[in-house]
Amino acid sequence: MRTFHEYLELVRLFGPSLATAGAVALGGSQVGTFVLLRREGMMALALPQVVTVGVALSLRWGLEEHADHGGMPGWMALAPPALAAMFAVMLLAWSKRHAANHWVLPSLFVAGMALSFLIIANAGAHVEEMQQRFTGSDVTVSTEMAEVVVPIVLIVGALTSLLWRRWLVMAQVPAAAELAGLRPARWDVLFLCVVATVLMFGTSALGAVMVLAMLFLPSATVMPWSRRIPGALAASAIAAIAFLVAGFVLSIEMDWPLSHSVGGAGFAALVVSHIVRSFLRN
Repeated sequence: MRTFHEYLELVRLFGPSLATAGAVALGGSQVGTFVLLRREGMMALALPQVVTVGVALSLRWGLEEHADHGGMPGWMALAPPALAAMFAVMLLAWSKRHAANHWVLPSLFVAGMALSFLIIANAGAHVEEMQQRFTGSDVTVSTEMAEVVVPIVLIVGALTSLLWRRWLVMAQVPAAAELAGLRPARWDVLFLCVVATVLMFGTSALGAVMVLAMLFLPSATVMPWSRRIPGALAASAIAAIAFLVAGFVLSIEMDWPLSHSVGGAGFAALVVSHIVRSFLRN
């Protein structure tokens, strides 16, 4: 067991990565609450696969390498993933309008997995990096990348929380929202943009496993115990940070990948939460 001072040194060493993971934990847990309420889990699973197509383009063109060596601003490496996310949002918005979700979502999922590897085919080092993005192996986050990702993800999470009443109305009574003149179609597109933003930045910086773990597990863990949305949002944020801390300790003590450790800790907490809640109800 490492000492407290050793952990402090490790936190300083992995500062940008942990700061980015913390931002994704807070922002992702807020957005994930409404993803579950709206029953749009498949959409959230498909978007990271599309984002990895943009990541593959960034790797192929050497944008991440140039950004790491100070040859260009850090945000330039995020431009291809952002364009891929925008394309996915437009296609998903079209599919909602034309009731085509039954084939668009699985098609995006498969296309993202296939195209991302085809783009960097025969480029050995890039293939390994792309595998890390899919499997969730730890990705070293540069200070420049963290400075871009952290504030944006935190702002998106905060705005999502502030608009909780609007998201709830759109999820539960869309017909009443339309009669009230709230334009549900536009709010649906806005929600897609919110989810895509968190997933795009999280996948680009940390990999798919970490961002999906933070999107689903905290809110799924606390929902059986929550009676109101504000309480669920606050509890999700606390649970997300707890999962990150537990995952960090497990990754150090057991020499496990951080993303998988966070996901494992979160899933264990989810199972215990639902078992205890079911027992108390009976």
